[in-house]
Amino acid sequence: MGGKHEFKVGDTVLLKVGRNEVQVKILKSMAEGNAFMVKSLASGKDFIMPVSRLNVPTVSIKPFEPKQTAPRPAPVETEMEDAPNPAQKSKPARKMSLMDAAVAVLRESGKPMNTREMVKAAAEKGSWFPTACRTPEQTLYGSIFREIKTKEQPRIVKSDVRGKFQLR
Repeated sequence: MGGKHEFKVGDTVLLKVGRNEVQVKILKSMAEGNAFMVKSLASGKDFIMPVSRLNVPTVSIKPFEPKQTAPRPAPVETEMEDAPNPAQKSKPARKMSLMDAAVAVLRESGKPMNTREMVKAAAEKGSWFPTACRTPEQTLYGSIFREIKTKEQPRIVKSDVRGKFQLR
């Protein structure tokens, strides 16, 4: 729990991705401190990541690599101990589906949006937290069309502008 509050904008931290750890730089805090917008130092890509996936801050890349092999079990154990607590805390809080979050974002914005804009706005607003899904935009796109096809009164419909959706 104490590690959760150690992260701040500008820190370089390790991100657990499967069995690998990737160094990322924290760009900004999101979702009331439960997630961060980060930039991968290896690929240069920006993405949103929950705090529970981040490890201890690192000072620089070179001194950290030799230490990575010896003390590696300690951070993994600490992460596993810390991981259940944030998950339990986030479940009782309003856990919203991506589709519900998209409806809320469209209602708030009042203008047609594409799925990428809806996912980004929902994550920044804190109404939806990123999951293990690699392509939430495509997942949302499929959900919207499934609802249009199966429900008599879908909440979201296609807009006049190509690739954009609006509230019914």
